[in-house]
Amino acid sequence: MRVIDDISELVGRTPMLRCNKLFPDAAATVLAKLELTNPMSVKDRPVKHIITRALQRGEIAPGTELVEASSGNTAIAIAMFGASAGFPVKIFMSDLCSVERFQILNAFGATVVLTPGVEHTKGARARAMKYCEDSGGTAYFINQHSNPDNGDAHEATTGPEIWEQTGGDIDAMVIGLGTSGTFEGLSRYFKTQNPDLRIVAFEPASSPVYGGGEMGKHRLIGIGPGFVTDNFERGRGRLDELVRVSDAAAFAMTKRLARTLGILAGVTSGAALWVAGELARRPSYAGATICCIICDSGERYLSVDGLFPADNVLRVD
Repeated sequence: MRVIDDISELVGRTPMLRCNKLFPDAAATVLAKLELTNPMSVKDRPVKHIITRALQRGEIAPGTELVEASSGNTAIAIAMFGASAGFPVKIFMSDLCSVERFQILNAFGATVVLTPGVEHTKGARARAMKYCEDSGGTAYFINQHSNPDNGDAHEATTGPEIWEQTGGDIDAMVIGLGTSGTFEGLSRYFKTQNPDLRIVAFEPASSPVYGGGEMGKHRLIGIGPGFVTDNFERGRGRLDELVRVSDAAAFAMTKRLARTLGILAGVTSGAALWVAGELARRPSYAGATICCIICDSGERYLSVDGLFPADNVLRVD
């Protein structure tokens, strides 16, 4: 068994899961990269890379306050690494996010600043940037929505792992559009390996900003920030298809994932699997291999209304 010196050593090398039990009638193979087996989530990868590179460039030092706007997982990764490496952390976050996220961040010692939910992450980000501008150089903005190190982390680690696990036999990669760092890095890696590999992204149906629509209210925490990020713009030319996912479809698949495969995951994971399932049913994908990502654990979504209701509890006297 391994003995480690730092939590960062556990980031990456996550397993792959065959998910065809979810789609018994599909002619394609659906695989899911289990990023929930990182210490916290898929966001551990870019945050580790961003902090490491900032240290190497001399942009931060232990004691620098790390600041970000996040709907949850990036914030949690920053707080985790901040606790282990001696960085104070301040997170600006929409008040629509689940209370478990605030509790986890506070457990790691981070300060949470809640911003109006109607602003989504767009508003939280503007406030975080203003805070850093006014800090006199004592605060460092992680800038996950624009920082090239975000995508570089996935190009260097997540992509090669998926390629190795599939033996290069992969026809489509399904990716959620939040910061779009995962999209930027994976699309660049996979198109280099195989230009014909299809990059299929998804966003909330009720806030289809990446597809040119208007920002709206949605419940898919982790994607749909309410604006088009720089990360996305750098990879836009590699996008083959953009799918809109409803809250209802994502919630239903997230519940089904727990009941069918015994995996408690977040709503964006359910959305990713829903998209993968839709592709798997298309005749054009018969015999193909489709991969998606299970981003994080569902334990930080327990308070989300209607997702995991306690509807089968028996009380005896």
